[in-house]
Amino acid sequence: MGIKESVERTVSQAAINKAIDELKKDPEHNLSGFVDRVAGVAEKLPLQPVFKDQLHGVKELVNSDRPGKQLLVNLLRDTDAEVLKTLAGAFVIDASWFGVRTQRSVTEEEGFNVPWFMLIDPTERCNYHCTGCWAGSYQQAKEMSFETFDRVLTEAAGLGIHFVVVSGGEPTCYPHLIDIFQQHKDTAFMFYTNGSLFSEKFVEQLRACGNAVPCFSVEGFREKTDARRGDGAWDRVMQAMDRCRSAGLLYGYSVCETSANLDEVTSDAFVDHMVDKGAKIGWYFQYVPVGREPDTSLMLSAGQRLQSYERIHAIRASKALFPADFWNDGPYTGGCIAGARRYFHVTADGNVEPCAFIHLSQGNINDMSLKEALQLPFLSEIQKSQPYSDNLLRPCLLIDHPDYFRKIAAMPGVKGTDGTVENMSGQVGEHLDRLSREWEEVSRPVFERDFPQVAQKAREFKQRKDENIASHGGDMRAFYRDPAAEK
Repeated sequence: MGIKESVERTVSQAAINKAIDELKKDPEHNLSGFVDRVAGVAEKLPLQPVFKDQLHGVKELVNSDRPGKQLLVNLLRDTDAEVLKTLAGAFVIDASWFGVRTQRSVTEEEGFNVPWFMLIDPTERCNYHCTGCWAGSYQQAKEMSFETFDRVLTEAAGLGIHFVVVSGGEPTCYPHLIDIFQQHKDTAFMFYTNGSLFSEKFVEQLRACGNAVPCFSVEGFREKTDARRGDGAWDRVMQAMDRCRSAGLLYGYSVCETSANLDEVTSDAFVDHMVDKGAKIGWYFQYVPVGREPDTSLMLSAGQRLQSYERIHAIRASKALFPADFWNDGPYTGGCIAGARRYFHVTADGNVEPCAFIHLSQGNINDMSLKEALQLPFLSEIQKSQPYSDNLLRPCLLIDHPDYFRKIAAMPGVKGTDGTVENMSGQVGEHLDRLSREWEEVSRPVFERDFPQVAQKAREFKQRKDENIASHGGDMRAFYRDPAAEK
């Protein structure tokens, strides 16, 4: 970090600290004025349009007295001031301001895309044995050394990546997790966890770090959570949430939507319970037939996926919670974010994958730098094809466009990291082919109805991108170096 940037960061952090101290005094009355000031400053910063749009949405939210405003008030009221300051510094200053600036610079100078964040599994070890786990067919003895994890994060920061999601396996089984959080205070972390190892000591260590947000995995209430995760899993998560709340941590929950639990995990009763327990974020992932013994009967039908879409939007409009829908939020993310367009995945043994659910690799972080990994040909090929359709409610490479998945899997040097490639030639592949066609029929009129401007923009963007890449002879490097090309 240069002297100028160091001074800018110090001044910005001081301003954030002062603002948080003021907001904590009276969040209800001080929030609107603060957001208005931040939105005004953000217009002058070199942020990506998507971030400015999101901040504008926050401004409208706060000024409209919708439930989302109560979410922000609750976040300010419930979260420890020092934790807020550390998170804001890492997430706002490092990840969203300086980080994005560095990412853009590297992309335009060197001709490969630097994504906003990454997902990494430091370990495949887990103290649970959940049915249908997406990581369940990895070799669970694999674990990343501290030195490798530390190197990858240092290289990521050098490229401008300061937001890292940690998964596994069970991240809290990794012996160096707290050390990593402490070593990289300029990075904001979020990690998915079963919550079983959240002792009072561990929670206090998290509070001292201040830069890591846990999201607790549940399958619904006690009966459904224990059925998939083992007896007592629900009670352990509830205890972990209580300890995090007492410590003033920011945290959320994560659910895997299946044909068996969809009604429950999207119900008012369940969401209200999570809000009452102090959760501020809800991650909703559809069951995908990868990992241990894939079962296509657990996948949502096209009708159930539409039900999920409608319920998540209803929750956003009525609850003091931010729920994110990993698949049905394609209209807000410009389609698929995987393949290092916005994020990518590194497994515990170092394999570089496009996504947590796309178990394909063409290189290993133990054999190359992160910079080299982001230039792997299969990532470039995925980016070249994105969005795969002008219907952004069909963003996924695997469940919405299985033929694209097969194309990437057939590229030279690409290998499967579990049995997904083999499964695609059998019943799993047949099911995905059929389900993807059904979802296109159901989702296209919904997309055109609910997002008419986005639909038009998606078509125009896809045409401009294809023409731009074609004009460069299919060279993605030339596309990324073109300052006029929308990335």
